[in-house]
Amino acid sequence: MSTDPRSRGGPVVIDGISYIPSTALQTGIRKLSFKDDLAFGVLDSRGEAPRIYSQSELGVYFKDTRYLSLWEMMIHGHPPTFLSQELRHGGRTIIVSMSNPDLQVSSVRIPRGTLLLRRVLTLDHDTLFETIDIKNFSNDEFSLDFEFWAGSEFEDIFEVRGFSRIKRGELLDPLFSSDAALTQSVFQYRGLDQLLRQVCIQRLFGAEWIETLPQRGACRVAVKIPKKGTVTLKSIVSFDQVAVPLFKNHGFAEIDLSEKMQLLSDESVNSPFSLLQFDSDNAIFDRAIRVAKTDLEMLLTREEGGEEYPYAGIPWFSAPFGRDGLVTAYQLLPWFPNFARGVLEYVFRHLGQRENTFTEEQPGRVFHEFRRGEMARNREVPYIPYFGTVDATPLALILLHEYVKWTGDRASLTRWWPKALQAMDWIQTWGDSDRDGFIEYQRMSETGLQNQGWKDSHDSVMHQDGTLASAPIRLCEVQAYAYRALWGMAQLSRLQGMSDLSDRFRVRALELKAHFAQFFWDPVKGSVHLALDGNRKPCRVRSSNMGHCLWTQILPPEAAEQVAAHLMSREMFSGYGIRTLANDEVLYNPMSYHNGSIWPHDNSLIMEGFRNYGLLAGLQTQADAFLSVIEATDDFRLPELFCGFRRRGDIPPVPYEVACKPQAWAAGALFLMMKSMLGISKELDQNYLVLNSPLLPASMDVLEIRGLRAGPEGELDLRIWRTQSGTRVETLRKTGDVRVLTVR
Repeated sequence: MSTDPRSRGGPVVIDGISYIPSTALQTGIRKLSFKDDLAFGVLDSRGEAPRIYSQSELGVYFKDTRYLSLWEMMIHGHPPTFLSQELRHGGRTIIVSMSNPDLQVSSVRIPRGTLLLRRVLTLDHDTLFETIDIKNFSNDEFSLDFEFWAGSEFEDIFEVRGFSRIKRGELLDPLFSSDAALTQSVFQYRGLDQLLRQVCIQRLFGAEWIETLPQRGACRVAVKIPKKGTVTLKSIVSFDQVAVPLFKNHGFAEIDLSEKMQLLSDESVNSPFSLLQFDSDNAIFDRAIRVAKTDLEMLLTREEGGEEYPYAGIPWFSAPFGRDGLVTAYQLLPWFPNFARGVLEYVFRHLGQRENTFTEEQPGRVFHEFRRGEMARNREVPYIPYFGTVDATPLALILLHEYVKWTGDRASLTRWWPKALQAMDWIQTWGDSDRDGFIEYQRMSETGLQNQGWKDSHDSVMHQDGTLASAPIRLCEVQAYAYRALWGMAQLSRLQGMSDLSDRFRVRALELKAHFAQFFWDPVKGSVHLALDGNRKPCRVRSSNMGHCLWTQILPPEAAEQVAAHLMSREMFSGYGIRTLANDEVLYNPMSYHNGSIWPHDNSLIMEGFRNYGLLAGLQTQADAFLSVIEATDDFRLPELFCGFRRRGDIPPVPYEVACKPQAWAAGALFLMMKSMLGISKELDQNYLVLNSPLLPASMDVLEIRGLRAGPEGELDLRIWRTQSGTRVETLRKTGDVRVLTVR
């Protein structure tokens, strides 16, 4: 049962910490997300966090803290009118076009649409830059009052998510200074962790000041806008860098924003994500691929050790997550192999080394979540990092095998090998503490997660009558992950010249497969049990978890066909995707987080599972459903999840109100879908690429892929097109000694 210790002043815990109460967000409005390194912003359609949404998640964040909770501009007492918005520079810049509403200034009437306001907000090196160009299309000159509001309470991300705290740190008095054209505001907060957090806002308007309101960090300026002319207003916001002189002599002597924009444009053009190109005759698919690449570039963050790691999602999960990063990196193989290298480097560097009950760290265990905010630093939450995940460790070994298979990077394998063996030791010892042959979990502290698979809500593992499963819990997909990890480690061991170790891993994998069939297979239903509870009693419910067993190939072909039939049944397949829980189960709720909703990353793994068993009709149906979801969106983006209601014609799926957009493994889902559709595979230490019975979505007839990496030096350009006799493949360009084989 979830607990609410609000009465004793502790953190609010509902559904574990994956729950975000509705009071913590603003729904029904268009939101813009942008990010660079450790800073990210979530703003409304005008590029603001206005006063009317002060209780929402809007704002600008840095190191798991909201440094700006108020950011608003008014024109003569009125908000500007939204026209359009776009995302640029790998997700670091948002550009908003706005206009004026009807204004009455003394005896002068300014009709709506007279002024064009172009607001550019950029995050670069953990600094926010804003320029607002105001163009006057009238033949008259205007003098307008502009109000600019800013403020910060320095809330930890978990406070924004709804956690209450016994005590907070101290908000210090803000500092203000201004002269004829420049104003500087500094907000400060000393946390319970004794860290002084500061946000410095410098505004350069070249306009006449009317007044400053220091109690709210607001100012009013009179801006003269010449006829047919343009005026530019500039602001810079720095986080914990107040001593840095950002403006010099009231000009951008040290920071030339036009030059900075060009540098950002050049970086986007030269981004690793720009090297691989997909071009098809389906404009919506092409746009969705571009959006997904932008989202992934936005979420990719350079860590202190130099690794680049994909943060999980904005706003709630803009931090390193073990499971999310590993799955995302897998989804992007073979398209972006360097992505996986950074993830593996980071994961192995942070591999558990000791036993710690509070953080659930154990030797060889892969972390779950890593936070840098005040509450983590003050040990109010265990994410320093927190290791309460049961599946990230086998997923790391699966990714390692796949990475070496696609890249041939033997040097990295040798360097990581001791860490990989530690992870395998965790699977076979700490992960299976009762030595029953299955990996299980049971949280070690009250602040930890009650459920530690990818469905980590408190009610996501249940029996047929709706009773929640008791711990320790053995999830079906985790055993399947362990099976695939063992097979992969067996192959890698042989590559490392360790034949005896390879044989032991292979035998253990075969034993696990037989053991799994005995305890997890339901011969009556022809399905896989969701889990075994603390008494080893099976949870006889139909969930999408069993689809991951297709992905790992732990099931024999006849069982796989029965599982696939369940997954594509009316009870589980909504028309938009496969539900996390069948709609005839007791705890089914299409609006829940894990008990009836639809997750793109979940479906993408299942799609590859269908490909593994040659179940191409079901794969085709799922891929077409994916694209229909994208077609129904207004931003060509797959969300973290959406509600599991049945599809009704062309009506878009019902959104899940707190879903992250962008979310790394939702963006990655599109790439794994295409890998599955094309049947692309490669064997370890081989120089040929296989396309096995390739398919194209129903809405696509031609696809060209340029810059596909295959091996250490190989690169390919391919053309795939539909004919009356099937799908054909042509190699347009090839470097290295890689060969392409098409199997029909």
